[in-house]
Amino acid sequence: MIISCLGIIVYSNTFHGTFQFDDKVFIIDNSTLRNIADLHNIWNYYPCRFLTFLSFALNFHFHQLNVFGYHLVNLGIHLLTAILVWWLTLLTLSTPALKNTKITRHADLIALLTGLVFVSHPLQTEAVTYIWQRAASMATMFYLASLCLYVKSRLKPNKLYYFSSLMAAILTMFTKETAITLPLMIILYEFCFLNTGKKLNWKYLAPFLLTIFIIPLTMLFNTGTAPKEPTNISSYHYLLTQFRVIITYIRLLFVPLHQNLDYDYPVVKSIFELPAFFSFLFLVILLFWAKRLFPKYRLISFSIFWFFLTLLPESSFFPLQDVIFEHRLYLPMAGYSIFLVCGVYYMFYRHSERSEESKDILRSFTSFRMTLVALLLIIACNSILTYQRNSIWKNEITLLNDVIRKSPHKERPFNNRGLVLSGQGNLDQAIADFSQAIKINPEYTNAYINRGFMYNKQGDLNRAIVDYGKAIEINPRLAEAYIDRGNVFVKSGNLKQAVPEFEKAVKISPDNPNFADTYYDLGFIYYKMGNYAQAVSNYSKFIEMNPNDPEAYNNRAVSYFQLKEYDKSWDDVNMAEKLGSTANPQLINALKQVTGK
Repeated sequence: MIISCLGIIVYSNTFHGTFQFDDKVFIIDNSTLRNIADLHNIWNYYPCRFLTFLSFALNFHFHQLNVFGYHLVNLGIHLLTAILVWWLTLLTLSTPALKNTKITRHADLIALLTGLVFVSHPLQTEAVTYIWQRAASMATMFYLASLCLYVKSRLKPNKLYYFSSLMAAILTMFTKETAITLPLMIILYEFCFLNTGKKLNWKYLAPFLLTIFIIPLTMLFNTGTAPKEPTNISSYHYLLTQFRVIITYIRLLFVPLHQNLDYDYPVVKSIFELPAFFSFLFLVILLFWAKRLFPKYRLISFSIFWFFLTLLPESSFFPLQDVIFEHRLYLPMAGYSIFLVCGVYYMFYRHSERSEESKDILRSFTSFRMTLVALLLIIACNSILTYQRNSIWKNEITLLNDVIRKSPHKERPFNNRGLVLSGQGNLDQAIADFSQAIKINPEYTNAYINRGFMYNKQGDLNRAIVDYGKAIEINPRLAEAYIDRGNVFVKSGNLKQAVPEFEKAVKISPDNPNFADTYYDLGFIYYKMGNYAQAVSNYSKFIEMNPNDPEAYNNRAVSYFQLKEYDKSWDDVNMAEKLGSTANPQLINALKQVTGK
């Protein structure tokens, strides 16, 4: 109750926060979420995060694009996860390795404080308030549920707990790829707390180890249709950069100030760069210290190993487009919460053991009170910072203004703010932001395309064509730029020049559902030019990708009529009417006269 109440208070100003950043791509513009019954389509979109997208499909089914429902689910997941952190701490303090130690005398309070640290930390805002990052919080919820149920099954042997743990592990694997560390975490937990001086019992562990293959096999056989940003960072450079990133993460855990959605973080090119070298040295010392502490302070050692193990999928040598994001700390935060609470406890109780031996009850009570006061102060400060940070997420402009203030030399925030401003009708300011993005990075194609679109809306077609041309010059395989330039030619009445632009686009991405409308446009242009066979061909390709669009059938029916394929024309007329559209009366009369039907 206490954990839930604090969580609701610190996130009470988030329920009407707008969709942000990648929410547009993965939720607003994601047609696969529109039909909750089409599980096959949802699966094909992003198999490794099937459950995440299924939850978004459920949200859309009940709330459409009303953000309140999405935020409510995100907060519910966060509260459940915080409660699981509390339960895991409580279970850990009752394991064979710890149940006879002095720290267990305050097990209930330590578990509560750990849950409160987790639920209130401001770094959690990116995984909770940022709707799309439900993937991180939901995966952590299943991850912790699996681990808690496994520990419960080992402390009190019960097949129901064990199989429930295994099912939760499988669910985790289809929520986010970071779940791949769960089997290794269970082995680490066994070694630290359950098998004191004994060999690991592999009969319990083997089924969980098998789940580690779910994610790589899923990625191998079904990559999904979700848009993926390619990275131009090598594995080696990414790894070197992560040494510095992890130090930044540690700083943010203990001093959560100057948070940023989009860090401007330099890529490290050599281990001999001093910041990278000293970061690597510090991390090695930290791991060595964790090993040395293990015999006497198992909880501290375990929490440090938890932090590093759960960061492995996103902070090792598997390169991602962005080297740092705060939501990547959501799962590691569980280890940090245990570390902080137990670390403060041990710090104040370090001298109290002598106090208890000398019957100095007053000194022991003072140590306990200092521990409690220190942790409550930290939780209170974190709660205030979380509430303030959530106010930045109020809307896209407040968030992007904050990002630009903290990353003034990064092009993407300016480009993103330009998109928001253009949606609000502020075209001049949008153009200024796109121009600033181009000034920062003259090779940034997105800004050229977006600025070209603004010029197009303003009627400045020549400047639009120049910007699209620049984007194509930088990346000749940029299908979107060809499409947009083709649309400019259509707008200016130059249909012949538009055709090769559209043809190049569909040649680059022939089966991309996002470019299906290009086939429709080509069908329309070819019809206008009198090339009815090509019009039919392109309308057919569009219908193949959008079989429920009645207007496409109507247009193809007209093209078939011009080709004197009257039966096919009738078929398309009937199909259009079946889908709820009325065919062109002139076409129907002409078909009746020709066919006598």
